[in-house]
Amino acid sequence: MRIFVTGASGFIGRPLLNRLGGHEVAFLTRQRPDRLAAPTATAIIGDLDSPRLWSSQLEEFSPQCCVHLAWEGLPDYSDEICRRNLTNGLNLIDLLSRIGVGRVVVAGSCWEYGAATGPVAETHTPVDCGLFAATKHKLREALAAAAAEREFSYRWARVFFAYGPGQRRSSLIPQCWAALQSGATLDIRRPRVAEDFIHVDDVADGLVALAECDIESGIYNLGHGTPVAVGEVVNRVAGHFGTAPPFANAGFDSGFWANMEKMTAATGWRPHIGLPEGIGSTLRALEAA
Repeated sequence: MRIFVTGASGFIGRPLLNRLGGHEVAFLTRQRPDRLAAPTATAIIGDLDSPRLWSSQLEEFSPQCCVHLAWEGLPDYSDEICRRNLTNGLNLIDLLSRIGVGRVVVAGSCWEYGAATGPVAETHTPVDCGLFAATKHKLREALAAAAAEREFSYRWARVFFAYGPGQRRSSLIPQCWAALQSGATLDIRRPRVAEDFIHVDDVADGLVALAECDIESGIYNLGHGTPVAVGEVVNRVAGHFGTAPPFANAGFDSGFWANMEKMTAATGWRPHIGLPEGIGSTLRALEAA
């Protein structure tokens, strides 16, 4: 299958490219890459702000599937950044529709569920969503409408709390690692909140499954399906340094996590990287950087 990828140089994009070796791949990049792990993939030089400059190259590639991961500016969730990403996403959908792509996979976010509690299925009605989540909602609605009108299929992957090598230094595990390494005080404000931590390699495998499988259009949760307290993650990072657990009772009393029944039934995909292994790989990558 010919697959076009946006966001290929990002946290999720890099491991995704590693897993698309059996396909013909093109990816969008601002400058010719020298470190991406897919040497046989075709680089299309450009950015989502100016699709007219590279649309002819994409049309020549004639993708059968697009995996859209790009979202500019994170962790900036401002109105300006959200508007820019929505506009870019809408323009991409229009371009893909025009050139006749048959399948589109887009990375959404678990924050689309808003102020949820407990396990959430794809049918869950969001409550109190913020601007970022509302922007994702708008893009998904536009994608669904275009898919129905232009007769292509789509899969909206609601990615939960992805972690692993290459994640932003402001994320939980890199922050804990940096503080413990330097002897600084840990600043963990909500240790008893549960999150659904999923390793980035599992996320990449899930996206490949969504791209390859013949399934119905719609929303698909992409999480581990297991609630883990933030305090438990911090304790595991502390254990790496031989430090006593900062949180003696690492349980949780709030938070939400993915119901994975729909995704597993549709694709057969299941996450396979447990928390100890995943945190270990993340810490080793930080130490090697």
